[in-house]
Order: sequence, then C-alpha cells, then structure tokens
Amino acid sequence: MVYTNESKSRELGVAKSSFGEGADGAVSNKVAVQMARGARYKSGSNVSVAITGIAGPAIADSDKEVGRVHVAVIAEDFFLARRMDFGLNDRLDNKRSFAAFALRLTLETFDRLVSDEKKEKSRNKTSKGSDSDETSPSDDDQSSEEWEGVISWDSDEDAISRSLGKVDLASLTDWDE
Repeated sequence: MVYTNESKSRELGVAKSSFGEGADGAVSNKVAVQMARGARYKSGSNVSVAITGIAGPAIADSDKEVGRVHVAVIAEDFFLARRMDFGLNDRLDNKRSFAAFALRLTLETFDRLVSDEKKEKSRNKTSKGSDSDETSPSDDDQSSEEWEGVISWDSDEDAISRSLGKVDLASLTDWDE
C-alpha cells in the first residue's frame, strides 16, 4: 500500500510530473493507471488494482471533493479505469465504498476479458485470414470518467525497472517506528 505522492513515485514508478502544477494530481485516472501498472510490474502478477481517492475528512483549503475515487484494474494487457463520487460520507464509509467499487471494477474487467476472448475466437473462425479494421479501445480524454485500453509492456518495462532499481528501501525505512 502506498499513500503519499512520494511513495507512489518511489514504490510504483508513478511519474513525478503527474503531481506537479497543471497536472491532474494524485486523484486521477492517469495516476491510478500508473499505480496499477507499477504494482503489476513490481509484483510480477497478471492482475493489479489501484485505488486513489479522497476518503475524508474535508480539508478547508483543498478543492478536492471528499468521496471521489479513481480505480484502475490491469488484467494481462487490458486496463480499465473509472471515477466514482460517493459524496460526503465519513472516512470509514468512503474507504469501504472505494474497496467495494474496486472489487466490482475488477469483476467487470475479468468479464470484459472473457467476452473479448470469445469475440476474438469467433472472429478468427469466421474471418480466417481476412484483415480486420477493428482497433483496440483507448480513451485518453482526461475529463472522461472511464478509460480502457491495452497496455504495451515492452517499451516502458525497462524505464520502470530502472526507476525502481535505483531505490534503496533500507535507507528510506524509519526503523524507529
């Protein structure tokens, strides 16, 4: 589990520019996808889930809405990211809602993968060598509440491993806690 922007960058390889002025900020689809990508890569798993949100309480000088969450799920090379607003509940209720939302999104991601595999098998049986003009779904519009698409692992795996490899976790650990 990572909490601070610094730990999101250090542990999961989230670009520090994602948190800077003019960026979408820590609570965004962009950061959620980067977190899930880093978690999947670092764990060596086929599936990862990332949650970034404002559980509460409200901060007086912040324009961030309590109850807003962005969740990203990566399964194999497919990702799905979505935003949800749960409103001004207390912190514990929001955290429960965030977790339930993440589990529902994970199940939806699995359903889409299975559905896409069935469509692909059906298409391969009927087309037998004909070219398809279908493209992979992707939505880079930052204002959209949902993103989905395919992640390419070849080019960025090296960048993530280099950035994670530079981290000396022993020196960053507060052994007195």
